[in-house]
Amino acid sequence: MTASVPQIPKVSIFTLGGASYIEDIVNIRIEPVDPEKSSITTLDGVVHQDVGVYSWKIVGTAVQDWDSARPGLAWYCWTNQGTSKAFVLKHETGTEAAATPKFTGNCIIAPLGYMGAGGVFATTDFEFVITGTLTLDATP
Repeated sequence: MTASVPQIPKVSIFTLGGASYIEDIVNIRIEPVDPEKSSITTLDGVVHQDVGVYSWKIVGTAVQDWDSARPGLAWYCWTNQGTSKAFVLKHETGTEAAATPKFTGNCIIAPLGYMGAGGVFATTDFEFVITGTLTLDATP
């Protein structure tokens, strides 16, 4: 039996609206959001439960790059907050590799935080809600 190969991110691709922002990313991942659940007990004592479907979000940490020329991720998020943008997230194995899975979809851009502790790089955690279909391409 062949051993599995864990994903150890070394080089990643992260684009929003077609532009790369990996230079500003400290860590990034896609996480499931638990579905909403509702239940009701009818007079016969039976509990009926309805469970929604999972949704997804992009979460991570980024340096606060407010450069408007490149632009940095913080600037991009500020000027595009509330809009839906296409994204690509793909972890590579050290070099560009065609067999590494990638995720694509659309997400709602939220503004990043500003400033932080003195004497260290200013970073902020972020969360972008994924809308529509999250696509896994295992054979790019």
